[in-house]
Amino acid sequence: MTAVLEARPVGGALADDTRSGSVRLVRVEAFEPAVYVAPEHRDAYERRFVTLLVDEASRRRGGVGEVLHARNPRGERFALKRLRRSDGEGGDEGLAEARRGAFDAEYDAHRALSPLRGFPRLYGRGRVGEDSVIVMEWVEGVTLEEAARALAVDDEGRLSPLTVARIGRDLFDLLARMAYVEGGLAHRDVAPRNIMIDTGQLSAADQVEEGAFQLVLVDFGSAVPLESADPSLTARWGAPLGATADFAAPEMLTDDVSGAVARRRSPAVDVYAAASVLYQLMEGHSPYDLSFAGRSQREGRSAYRIKTEFSPEMPAGAHGSAADVRAVLASEPEVAVAVGRAAAELDGAPAPHRVRAALSAVDDQLAEVLMACLVPEQSRRPRAREVREALALFCSQYADNVARALRGEPLAPCPLGGAAATEARRRRRLRRVARVAADALSAAVAVGGAATAGLLTQDMTVTFPAGQPLWSGPMPGLAVSVALLLPLAGALIARGSERDTGFGFARGLLGSLLGGTVAGLLASLTAWPSESVSDALYAVLFLAVVAPLPGLVADWALALPPLSTVSSTAPLARPVLPWGAVPSEDRAVSAASREALALEAMSEITYELTDETNEEGV
Repeated sequence: MTAVLEARPVGGALADDTRSGSVRLVRVEAFEPAVYVAPEHRDAYERRFVTLLVDEASRRRGGVGEVLHARNPRGERFALKRLRRSDGEGGDEGLAEARRGAFDAEYDAHRALSPLRGFPRLYGRGRVGEDSVIVMEWVEGVTLEEAARALAVDDEGRLSPLTVARIGRDLFDLLARMAYVEGGLAHRDVAPRNIMIDTGQLSAADQVEEGAFQLVLVDFGSAVPLESADPSLTARWGAPLGATADFAAPEMLTDDVSGAVARRRSPAVDVYAAASVLYQLMEGHSPYDLSFAGRSQREGRSAYRIKTEFSPEMPAGAHGSAADVRAVLASEPEVAVAVGRAAAELDGAPAPHRVRAALSAVDDQLAEVLMACLVPEQSRRPRAREVREALALFCSQYADNVARALRGEPLAPCPLGGAAATEARRRRRLRRVARVAADALSAAVAVGGAATAGLLTQDMTVTFPAGQPLWSGPMPGLAVSVALLLPLAGALIARGSERDTGFGFARGLLGSLLGGTVAGLLASLTAWPSESVSDALYAVLFLAVVAPLPGLVADWALALPPLSTVSSTAPLARPVLPWGAVPSEDRAVSAASREALALEAMSEITYELTDETNEEGV
């Protein structure tokens, strides 16, 4: 069952609502508390919920239920979920019984999750007339569907990738908590309308600035225990119940494949759906176009076939899709300041296209995490906790990775789970072996050629310089070897510590050429016994100049990604706002002032498009 709980303040005083004619008084009969209540407190507990003023105008329908806003005589606010009668139910007692069973199953699932943070508190159930009802917490806030429109940073409805990752981190944290329930639960309808941002203390915009979101997962009409024998209405009536097609895992969209019923009782269905939600936040649309037009382009395939036969496009995000990245950064003060701080460490102000490329490279890490969750095979999807840890690393390393990308350095990784971490370490070892092998090859060629030439020219009679000799006698072979090692020594000295960068490669190449030039000059000033000896020495010198290249190229192209120093299991530190204010103090600053400060910081330190050089102090 899909019942959408969109918590919106109804506004006005209770008396005003009553005069509007939309509020009616109801009595909840046979009220049953959701938790144990001592006998001496039972009457007082029930009095809070048995007499309610229900606002019929607040009705939100979905599946077999509807949610209404309610207040008791003391003004406390609740959500009243009522089993809605179906117009087509008629005298079909089997269908009616199945609907009641699904409503009871929803209550049981909700009661199991109610004690956990991030899920609405459940108070109890009863009847209003002949209708079954559930009384639960009224969440003051907005759905993620509504918040996304307000928090978008471009005209296509995309959110800042950093904001998407933070929402995802907190959303997957909620999914991971569902494993704490005995036997576990699968929600099975994770969608933007069923994810709320609790704004009881902070607005959604303030939570963006805080860097942490108070998310609440609602609507458990499709939830099922993982150890259940499958009592769901889905299995009984042969049609997927509750799952929103745009976000649902493929196994939730068909009954025509073997094992579909069992696969629906897996937390992997929530991993897929949550990643689809984040994909929409990042890209402005869901991973697949399941509209009539979209299916027509896929030869009329079903949603299940589209999701299993085609892969979604890699999300580019607001930065990668931006025609002018400055316009996007104007709505992302925290990211803009991170770019500005990184730009201040460079020799000159980076061009917008370079900033766009750097941000896109960082955002690709988030896209890869989402794509790993959107595979059709359940066994290949990561667990919720693994995704939460990867997204937590992405968030904590974001500013540092922006700086790394602008400097052309490898990014700190955010691997998915133990298997991905093992694979990352394996690739790191392979890169290290390849680099050592290339360096060894370069050294072997340079030293071998120099040593061979030294042995062959040992005690040859030469004069120096050739035109007006100042010295004549037997040539020490060691002197020839040292001269031929000048290119290798020049490359290593010139490159210095810049082993992993393109700048270091260029310096090493110039150092090798400089060393070869010096050695060639010495060889040309020396009179050798014959032209054949001179030609052979020049050939060996060319080999000596080229020898450092394999090592230089390997060190740059196979640069080792840095190992993250951030613990993915450690609690997240309280975020610091871009302009240095602590969140509690910043709440006193108006939104306009915060935006002005952010834009000022961005304009001062990010771009200087009219100047050719960076001003000192930026």
